[in-house]
Amino acid sequence: MFRLVATTTLRTPTTTTTALRIPTRTTAIRWANAATDKWAFSGDESTMTKIVCTLGPSTDKAGPVSELVSNGMHVARLNFSHAGDDYTYPEANMALVRNAAGRHSELAAGAKMQMPNNLRAILVDTKGPEIRTGPLQGNVDVAEFGVGCIVEVTTECVSNDAAPESPEGPHRLNIDYPSIAKTLHVGSQILLDDGLIALEVTHLENNSVTCVALNAGPIKKNKGVNLPDAELDLPALTDKDKRDLKWACEVGADFVAASFIRTAGNVRSVKAYLDRCIAGMPRPTNGTPPPIRPLVISKIESKEGVDNFDEVLEESDGIMVARGDLGVEIPFRKVFAAQKMMVEKCNSVGKPVIVATQMLDSMQRNPRPTRAEVTDVGTAVLDGADAVMLSGETAAGAYPIKSLQAMRMIVKEADTIIDGSPSLNRVNVNESLVNIANIQEDQCLHAVAKSSVKSARDLGAKLIIVITASGKVARFVASHRPTVPVLAFCTDVQVARRLQLNRGILPVMLQSDLDPLSPGTRMGTLRAEAMRTAVELGFARAGDRVITVDRTVGKPQDMHHHSFNMKMSTLKA
Repeated sequence: MFRLVATTTLRTPTTTTTALRIPTRTTAIRWANAATDKWAFSGDESTMTKIVCTLGPSTDKAGPVSELVSNGMHVARLNFSHAGDDYTYPEANMALVRNAAGRHSELAAGAKMQMPNNLRAILVDTKGPEIRTGPLQGNVDVAEFGVGCIVEVTTECVSNDAAPESPEGPHRLNIDYPSIAKTLHVGSQILLDDGLIALEVTHLENNSVTCVALNAGPIKKNKGVNLPDAELDLPALTDKDKRDLKWACEVGADFVAASFIRTAGNVRSVKAYLDRCIAGMPRPTNGTPPPIRPLVISKIESKEGVDNFDEVLEESDGIMVARGDLGVEIPFRKVFAAQKMMVEKCNSVGKPVIVATQMLDSMQRNPRPTRAEVTDVGTAVLDGADAVMLSGETAAGAYPIKSLQAMRMIVKEADTIIDGSPSLNRVNVNESLVNIANIQEDQCLHAVAKSSVKSARDLGAKLIIVITASGKVARFVASHRPTVPVLAFCTDVQVARRLQLNRGILPVMLQSDLDPLSPGTRMGTLRAEAMRTAVELGFARAGDRVITVDRTVGKPQDMHHHSFNMKMSTLKA
């Protein structure tokens, strides 16, 4: 057994690179005989890249949720875009996820402590500030716009106006954005209903703008309105968002996806409101850990968000590349470049990034993905995405479980390719994770984390075992993009679930009453228990090399306050 202990500040190492190695074996994406229509899928395989699934009508029962858990879902997304003030439905879906039997249910029998059924995380996706159309002229359900027709876009109510007799108009369209005339200029575009209808501004008034329709089509009330290239005068949080975030804190959601984030100030507003919600909650009196703030995942879905990405990333706990609205707000030809830029920058600072929207969209209707969709998912993983997301595919599609199985197979194949990729296996110190107030400790942790990842590759280790009370040690290890699983043993279920978006981390509850942060705790006892659990869960067996990383607190007689340790061991029978 070898041991590396870091207790001093180390210099920032230089980055090393290796060539991307493409496996020569036959691709793992194999469809079985069309007559049997079965999938080449093993439920016991784990993916390094995480999968987020949206719950909805297709998956809001115990059976489908259980299948999602057993087929590789790491995070369940609850979409609040169309939810009201009644939280019965999201509460029921959250309970389904928490009650589904996962790997931790295997540990429950004979455990010294109460174990959760699983450690799948919950992500609450807010509606966010947005602009929508109001009631139409004549209070009709649908209005038809003709090419070249004149449309007055106004904040005034138009439902009492007579409906136009023909698509040629003239038309008046109500929207709920008071600053419309201040925000736009002559030549600006207004996109309606995900860009299906484009209007070009020709004249400005105090509370309205006059436009010409660039294409024909129908429009309904309550449809989305996008103002490309405009800096919007919208709050970071609406009243509905605040109610939803308060609920998320009360029920113990793990992540919040904050919609339409445009600036760092937006992120700070979301975090501050969540902190206030947590501060106002009662403290547990039964010895359970106090509630902690959900991590904030900033959704980038506008040009302003892309332009301010660096400052947004600095304030965020993670990023979601929300390609739906983004593809309307910026020219569609630029979406892939923006995605690549955001993924690369998230990788460089060690923060998780989710690539979302229409990844396997055709599987809402068909039992197999298109070749383009397979390439889209695989490329996102190769580019460095920590997680990929299914939206309508699992929420309302006809094949929710097959969509997840397909996603998992593609991700599994891509995971085998990235071993050796310079963009995914960095060994640099990610300074953004370093706390300036505690820089010496964090730089030491980075050095040990980097060494553990490099040693795992050099020695052919089966896995890296991390014992972490706050999740910090595990995140530092994951920031160096390990190519073997990182089993993060936690003492707080909240901490464990908040690690589910970091690529490569598999959170596990530590079956011990010992406190890793106590000076009197023998870390060797916890390491031994972690290794036993790793074997019990099937991640390792006798003869396998494993690496352990942890932080020990110095005893009164020691010359240090704490140390970061890395040990290399071979499991015995």
